Order: sequence, then structure tokens, then C-alpha cells
Amino acid sequence: MKNPFIIIAILIALTLTGCTSNDIALPKIENDDSVMYISHLKENAITALDLSTGKEEKVSLPFRFSSIVEKKPGIFLASVKEEESLYEVNIKENKVSPYMEIEAGILELKYDSENGFLYTANGKNNTIQVIDIEKKEILKDVSVGEYPSKMVHNGERLFVLASKSGEVYVIDTSTNNLTNSFPVNERPEGLHFDGKNIWTGGHGATGELNEEVFSYDPETGREVKTVTTGLMPIQISQVSGNSSIYVLSHGDHSLTKFSPDTFEVEKKINVGDNPSFMIADEENLYVSSLDGDEVIVLDQDSLDVVDKYEIANGPYLLFKGGDGK
Repeated sequence: MKNPFIIIAILIALTLTGCTSNDIALPKIENDDSVMYISHLKENAITALDLSTGKEEKVSLPFRFSSIVEKKPGIFLASVKEEESLYEVNIKENKVSPYMEIEAGILELKYDSENGFLYTANGKNNTIQVIDIEKKEILKDVSVGEYPSKMVHNGERLFVLASKSGEVYVIDTSTNNLTNSFPVNERPEGLHFDGKNIWTGGHGATGELNEEVFSYDPETGREVKTVTTGLMPIQISQVSGNSSIYVLSHGDHSLTKFSPDTFEVEKKINVGDNPSFMIADEENLYVSSLDGDEVIVLDQDSLDVVDKYEIANGPYLLFKGGDGK
């Protein structure tokens, strides 16, 4: 017979740590203020990187995240494309836990913190699902074009890029009804709203290689402007509403910065082999290099390299507690 005192001690330890048998412990770094978390694409794992010291701690996961979105400081929601579950990533309690059941095929998450709604883009059934995140209740399914891969939330509008059908859909978030849709460039990727127009990038028509990002009037669908940036642009973003626009291109391994007013390219640099994801804080940009196995830190203004960290096996999604954008 097992020692009853050992069993009681284990139960007490589980109670004190707040963990259950379904929880996965995150890698622990003592200096929480300088930690970045990195999910991998070439292995099922997550790495905690202390940006102040370069120290790394990695733990294995039974899955790979497809998207991560901040619910509130220190708490994130994550999807796994192949699984019928959402997960909560709690960096305060240092754990990953199942959050709620959901249909498999989730490619992207967006969270409306004001209304408490989570939007999921499902590339398997081509729908956007609206979820009351506190009640864990599915409120509505909105059908869109083929393979919705990116979303942008702004005020009472949710923009959705259906990448295989080459369309942008507009959803009124006050009613969660579809209000508009229009075609964009062929084989699009990346989506950004600059406060006036919606931008896309992508790979271009079959047999051609695209080097431009395109802006469209979301009311009429009319193409407004094109800017030559880098080969196969996959991410377009701004740090704030009036900042420069940054474009990450994995075809020529580049990051381009251009003016949102004049559309003139201000600077273009190389950022490692197959850059795949970018976030920002108040001072820096952070870029994951999928095939270069590194995370690169750049000054937002100058695009000078501040630091580089070797991260093996395909670093992909990046997130920080409270200040990542």
C-alpha cells in the first residue's frame, strides 16, 4: 500500500500551486519584467527568454499554437489549429490550461476587450465565430470566404482576410453581421487597418512574385495605393495610430518601414532567414526568424539591431506580458 502521507503531500502541493492534471507548466524565468515567450513551429515547445540576460528555458508541449491573443495583462488565450480546444496561457501562475471546447481549424484570434468578445477565424469551415469569453458561450457564426487567415479589429468593425478566395470581409461588431466584402490582390497575406484604409500583402499571382503592399477603401473596396516593400510581404503593422508602417517580407528576408502620410520608404533592412512574426513594445521591434533560428531586437526609429538571441527549431509566435502589441 502506498504511503498515505506521501499522497496527502502531493494533493496539498497541487492545491497550493493551483495546477491540475491537465495543466502544463510554463518555463520559469525569475525576472518577469524582461521575459518574452516564444512558441516554435519546428517542434512542439515554448521558450521563455530573459531579454536582459539572454537566459533561456524551454518546455515541451503536446501541440503547437496557431495564434495567441492577450486577454488581460499576464493572461493570454491561444488556439491550436488541429485541436478542438482553446487554451489559457497564464504567465502569472506559470501554466497553460484548457479553456473551452471549440471546433478545430482555428488560424487566428482577435479579442475585443471592451465587450468581452473573442473572434476566431476558422480555416476549416470558413467562418468567424463570436464568443462571449467570460461565459464561454458561442454567440454567432459568420460565414466568410475561403480560408480566413487574418483579422483586424477596430472600433465597431472587424476586418477579415479570406486568403484563398482573395477577399476582405467587414463585420459590424455591434451586431456581428456582415456589412461588406471586396476582392483584393491575388494570394494575399497580412492585414492592417491604418485608421482609414485596409492594407494587404502576400505572395502574388501564381507564377509571379509580389513585392508590394496594397491599400483599399473599406467602404468601396477600391484600391487606393500600392507601396513597393519586400518580396512576399506577410505582416503589416503600426506601433501606434500615427507611427510608421512596418512590413515584414519573408521572400527577401526584409523589414521595410514607410511613412503613412507620404508612403515613402524610410528604410529597409535584412532581418534573418525567413522572418515570420513581429511584435513591438514602446521602444523596440521583435522579429522571429523561422529558418535563421533567432529572435532579433530592433530600434523602432532607426531599425538598428539592438540584440539577437539564438532560438533553435523555428521560433515563431512571440508574446510578452502586458506590453507586446
